[in-house]
Amino acid sequence: MTTELQLNDGLTNLSTVLGARVNQLHYGYQPDVFNNELDAMWESNWVVNKICGKRAYDMVRRWREISSNDVDADQLEKIERLERVLKIRDVVEQACVWASLYGGVGILLISDRTLDYPIDPTQELRRLVLVHKNFISPVGNRNNDVMSPNFGRYDYYQITTGDRLQYVHYSRLILVNARPNVLSQQYSPDIWGKSDLAPVYETLKRYDAMSINVGDLVHECKVDVFKMNGLTNALASGQENSIASAIANVQAIKSTTNSLLLDAENDYEQKELAFAGLKDLLVEFRNAVAGAADMPVTILFGQSAAGFASGAEDIQNYHESIHALQESRVRPILERIDPILCQMALGSMPEDWWFEFPSLAELTTEQQVTALNTFSQATGALMQNGVLTGSQVANELKETGLFTNISAEDIAELDELEQTDDTTDDEFARDYQQQPENQTEEVQAL
Repeated sequence: MTTELQLNDGLTNLSTVLGARVNQLHYGYQPDVFNNELDAMWESNWVVNKICGKRAYDMVRRWREISSNDVDADQLEKIERLERVLKIRDVVEQACVWASLYGGVGILLISDRTLDYPIDPTQELRRLVLVHKNFISPVGNRNNDVMSPNFGRYDYYQITTGDRLQYVHYSRLILVNARPNVLSQQYSPDIWGKSDLAPVYETLKRYDAMSINVGDLVHECKVDVFKMNGLTNALASGQENSIASAIANVQAIKSTTNSLLLDAENDYEQKELAFAGLKDLLVEFRNAVAGAADMPVTILFGQSAAGFASGAEDIQNYHESIHALQESRVRPILERIDPILCQMALGSMPEDWWFEFPSLAELTTEQQVTALNTFSQATGALMQNGVLTGSQVANELKETGLFTNISAEDIAELDELEQTDDTTDDEFARDYQQQPENQTEEVQAL
């Protein structure tokens, strides 16, 4: 009787086990297992805190600058005061933190009407509440009306609060997602994005494992080797405790007298491990984590730039990435809230309302002095040629951040003063032009 044996010809060598770890080259994503680790990673891993917390803080570190030709300084102050009362800046920062960690979070707009009723600018916004994505689920089917502002999304959502369910209109819920899903999953039932830790996950695990292994090697850097005559027979006869006690006594004598006393038949030697190359290997693992997180090493790990590099280009690239995150994550939140804020503070939404995020770059005192001298020379020549006015120069100083104490009222007053001076100069010019004509008439009369 013959027995058939089925063999699979693969990449694994049965003798040397080479190729047994080739499965690491395959890309896979297990959202259930991954999401179960997010809370633990946030609690225990400081690199995760830096990736999710530091970037969210930098998104709101320098708050937006609102501009509008129809809004004066007092009205802008009302908007800013209302933002402070509703703690919009804090809510946006926390939303960016949890969206970065979990992949998405919801911001619930609470007004004087029920949650299932559509919100509009005429309602009074009372507070903003963050809702974990696990408590939010869509209701019904997606909106297929291409003319609807909610096209492609759900009109109603369901929020779990304790043992009761609350239906929420889409206008009251702002969904903040981190990394978008792939295009093939655009119309899947999942309404959330992916965590910012998804591309960092495997690299971060390898870095943590490397750090732990290096830490374990420190304890093994020096090994004492005792060669005892008759050790095998003593162990076979059950004298383990006597052997351990003898070695402990030898170690105690050595640590006390810095000398070692052994039988002539026994031997002792020390073996030390070399750590050459481990530092370079740790640096490479660290750089891989920083690259996967899209953050410079100087910010993520607090390390100064190595070699001849000053780190200025890395910081500039990081600021550009933060600005891109502000545009993709922070701006949609504020654009949903601004109509309600303007209605509450101003009574209507200005037609030319816009805002920008200021640059995160901060100049040193020497750099500010140099930039100000260059700016004054250039603008001085343009003002002499009549290209620029004093109010335009003051506004540019405020926008560039060279003078942060220039307010919108100061610029308005300077503009009015220049217009008054231009009117006075025009009147003087007309009087001067009319004076020769009057003198000519007087001469002819004589």
